Amino acid sequence: MRAEGQNWLALFAPLWLATECVIGYNPNMTSVEIIEEIKRLPPSEQNRVIDFVRKAVEVRPLTPDELGELAKGMVEAKDPAEADRLQAKIVRGFYGGPADA
Repeated sequence: MRAEGQNWLALFAPLWLATECVIGYNPNMTSVEIIEEIKRLPPSEQNRVIDFVRKAVEVRPLTPDELGELAKGMVEAKDPAEADRLQAKIVRGFYGGPADA
């Protein structure tokens, strides 16, 4: 008969090993530290980070100051196509998603 400690080890050792591999994230990292970590990634992984950031910027709501600057540019635009582009950007920035959502 196995000792109770051995049963625990047999049951939780694989889980413990798996979490030890994953728990390398430090929630207290600064943006500078994150950027330094990104610089250490291979180019293919850096490209994935770049794609993520581009997509995240597209869907985040804009600040009131950013929306105000876009509105000012839209009002002052001489080209109707530019005004339409800025209007779509304002809608995306206000709702935090695609203009046609």
